[in-house]
Amino acid sequence: MRLEQAIYTSIRSERLDGYQLAASSDGIGDELAKELSTWGPAHDSLWSAEPGGVSINFHPLASGKFCLSRTTLSGAEYSGRGGGRVYTQLLVLTDDALSRFANDPFLVLQAVEAAGRLVVFDQTPASLPTIPLLGRASSSPTERLEALAEPFSADLIAELAAAFLDDAPVAVVTNVPSERLFHAALNRLLPQDRLGVTFTTGLRPSPRRPFRVTTLPSDPSLVRQSQRLTGGKVIEALAPMPSAPAWR
Repeated sequence: MRLEQAIYTSIRSERLDGYQLAASSDGIGDELAKELSTWGPAHDSLWSAEPGGVSINFHPLASGKFCLSRTTLSGAEYSGRGGGRVYTQLLVLTDDALSRFANDPFLVLQAVEAAGRLVVFDQTPASLPTIPLLGRASSSPTERLEALAEPFSADLIAELAAAFLDDAPVAVVTNVPSERLFHAALNRLLPQDRLGVTFTTGLRPSPRRPFRVTTLPSDPSLVRQSQRLTGGKVIEALAPMPSAPAWR
């Protein structure tokens, strides 16, 4: 099985300069490219301003497929504008691709990384190959949940899992990387329910990207602003985290 992919970042091109869908594999047609571009994060879209800052994002597509993406802050923009280059690698997933990994997008991303296919190019290529998706979920949900949930309270994980199933927007207020918490909560859900979840672990809220579950820094003014704009629920997750990458 192979995955279509695309890169959204800031480049100079023959068509335009700035943030755009800079490259894609052959199976991404014009309509899908337009949709992926709508969701693409541009300058200053990450909460983290540190080099290497990461956000994992997941949402459905109009075609019935799904987009799993990884946004990083890497390098400088061609324009010399401060703040660093926001770089997003987008993967297009089918139902079959997700089902091999118990409908868990974090496990898909782990498989892609293990195959060496999560790449940040200094110079974006003109086109991209499809990505082979190897393997399948290798451990039971119970084993994964116990390992992932260790730093957090059971009540916090249960609250976020319930919020994943709600139609209302939810902002998770945290001062630590949230990928591990999101992964633990996702594993509380039945595999068929995981397909209805949309989330970002580190992108700023935007009308262009209507993720249902988002994150906020531990800043009271930002929390108040979020509540005014969305009226959504706020969940505090100010737990310590292990030093290992959160979504492994």
